[in-house]
Amino acid sequence: MKKRIAFIVMLLSIASSQIASADSGVVSASSLNIRQKPSLSSSIAGSLSKNAKIDTLGKEGDFYKISYKGKTGYVHQTYIKIVKSVPVPKTVPSVKSTSIEKYGQITATDLNVRSGAGTTYPVIGSIKLGSKVTMYENSNGFYKIIYGGKTSYISSLYVKVTGQKIVNSNSTSPVTKPTTTPTTTPTTTPTVNPELKSTGVGTITASDFLSVRKTASLGNDSFAIGKMYPNQKVEIYGEQNGFYKIKFSGQLGYIYKSYVSVVNTSSNEAEYVEDGQQYNTKTTGTELVTYSNTFLGTPYVWGGATPAKFDANGKYISGGFDCSGFVQYSYKNFGINLPRTTMDQVNKGICVNINNLQKGDLVFFMTNTAAPAEVSHVGIYIGNNKFTHCPKPGDVVKISELTGYYKENFVIGKRMLK
Repeated sequence: MKKRIAFIVMLLSIASSQIASADSGVVSASSLNIRQKPSLSSSIAGSLSKNAKIDTLGKEGDFYKISYKGKTGYVHQTYIKIVKSVPVPKTVPSVKSTSIEKYGQITATDLNVRSGAGTTYPVIGSIKLGSKVTMYENSNGFYKIIYGGKTSYISSLYVKVTGQKIVNSNSTSPVTKPTTTPTTTPTTTPTVNPELKSTGVGTITASDFLSVRKTASLGNDSFAIGKMYPNQKVEIYGEQNGFYKIKFSGQLGYIYKSYVSVVNTSSNEAEYVEDGQQYNTKTTGTELVTYSNTFLGTPYVWGGATPAKFDANGKYISGGFDCSGFVQYSYKNFGINLPRTTMDQVNKGICVNINNLQKGDLVFFMTNTAAPAEVSHVGIYIGNNKFTHCPKPGDVVKISELTGYYKENFVIGKRMLK
């Protein structure tokens, strides 16, 4: 019996390791570093010039795997323009099992691909509008897919299911299983599950906690799918039967209006929504940069999100910013409500290449040596290859060049303004 179990485990391992993708791309940066491992902190093995063509061997996180001088190397996805993306069938042995495969089409402009079934898991990539995907199961409002050769998850809110089939394998004969890869040219614009527009931002006022319900009802037929806690901020997407509609753990939920204080609405000021667009405002990047630079010299305070206070003699009293608090406060002045942390802010807005940054864009970096694969720092691009940020304890809000250390550890730019 032990040998049989071991054999089945071996077959499953082989099956999970045989998914691959074949992408052809062109380098869009003037010079792109090739790294030995899929990390910006890894050693540089060489470089590729602009417009150089590559064939990828797969994808690990934000890096494409390539062959370079007979060895495996990695290049960051930000600087590769994919020109061809096709499924590559691999023959894998099957074991006795029955499952349902669903087929769908992405309805969001750029749908985040996460490492786990929830919004708290890191984003490892994105899939374009209209792309076709194969989904294997639904967990916590997220479909499991294969992305870049790995098990990944996408929110079910932004996928139109177009079909399904029952997969029943009763032998160990080989089966052909296609990978799920994003298509570069969408064929249609689906109308199912459109992007929700935010109508405001609220703060939880309940004394203990506020239940998030499956439907807009207090009846027994509407069960709780989670909880929110006092002073927690939440994006609101409409009202129904005395409840606010929200997004919670990748699915829609409802919270009772009596325990929510709305702190921002879209009637008279800018409204921030998940795709990074804004409405009812004429804020420009120049205006945002001018305002954010008024805080130059403000001391770094871990967890700080308010300007510093000084007495009549210029002696520091209280307040200050950390990097994400500085960014959040600057944008909030114009009615644009960003999340509080760097890890959440990087999931907002529209992706921008380092060569196409504009004033007001957010710039993200990997600077934490304890977690080199995580985005850990953010600043505001001010033009002329410079950005304003509040970097670390003992430092202040200042302007730095986007060169050297910061260019090497740059991850992505995000645009929040039209």
